[in-house]
Amino acid sequence: MRSFPAAIVLFVASHVTAIAPNQLGNDFNDGIQQGNLKLGLGWSQENHDNLRVHLLMGQFEFFMSDRLSVRGNAGVPLTTAVAETKYYPFVLGGAFHVLPRSWIDVYIGADAGFVHIATATLPASWSTRVTPVIGVTLYYWGAFFVEAEAGYNVLQYAKEVAIDMSAPTYRVRLGFYL
Repeated sequence: MRSFPAAIVLFVASHVTAIAPNQLGNDFNDGIQQGNLKLGLGWSQENHDNLRVHLLMGQFEFFMSDRLSVRGNAGVPLTTAVAETKYYPFVLGGAFHVLPRSWIDVYIGADAGFVHIATATLPASWSTRVTPVIGVTLYYWGAFFVEAEAGYNVLQYAKEVAIDMSAPTYRVRLGFYL
């Protein structure tokens, strides 16, 4: 009777892992990523202490080859150090995956795009942002991943707004892999 819940978990896991068959058995280390898509949702910390923003951030990443990918991020603020701060990033970029496909994936990359920023005392503006990143992804159960990433946001603001929010950024994501 004790093996019944384990049998259900094994059955569900075996069917979920069919989503990404190149992650199973000996094929998981086949080096092939081309044509795969990662979709993730996670947490991001942006800006320095007195202007800190914590975001709920979504990401997609599409592998154009086994080592090169195109990625995009968008976020909404969860908490902000300054009350009534609006901080909405929309960025696209790319990544180079250092090792061939395996359970652990180390990568370097960069994102560039726009951030909509407004506070109670500053007018709303769209600012450009560039973020070089380094990260590591752990793939598990054939279709899922957890990812940690560190980078440095370089924000360029409109001439009317004299504020610098350039600072380190940290991100953690969970998601699935197709």
